[in-house]
Amino acid sequence: MAFSIARIRGRTALLIALGFMAVAVLLSSIATGPQFFTVSANPSVSIDTDKLGPGDVRFYTYHDHAGDRIRFLLARDSTGRVKGAFDACQRCAMYGKGYVNSHGDLVCRYCGNRYKVDAMESGIASCVPVKLPFQMTGHTVNIKPADLERERGLF
Repeated sequence: MAFSIARIRGRTALLIALGFMAVAVLLSSIATGPQFFTVSANPSVSIDTDKLGPGDVRFYTYHDHAGDRIRFLLARDSTGRVKGAFDACQRCAMYGKGYVNSHGDLVCRYCGNRYKVDAMESGIASCVPVKLPFQMTGHTVNIKPADLERERGLF
């Protein structure tokens, strides 16, 4: 009888340890942030979205004429529609942390609010992703540099 109790405790301890490891991995990804792809304008910023699947989020960075780094993201919702937002929200932008993608959700790296890609425009309280204006031509997103530079103050 004592052997089976010790065995159950061992399995429970293993499950608890695995749970802590999973939380540590999630927190480290939130702490380090996403990988950014650098883009430039010629005359607009053009990004092919063929490889952007439902629930995928990709992060980009653009350097404006003053050399400032402007971060944004593109995501595809469950209906196949591409959405764009700056890597900041009005409320938490002052902390400069932006978002991370966690299992198809955007997670604010400052306040921890989570947004499903399908509903990322609605936000929670005052932490709402700032919408990125763009034009869709076929499978290509076209962004005007002026639209990026207009939100320079977020960064």
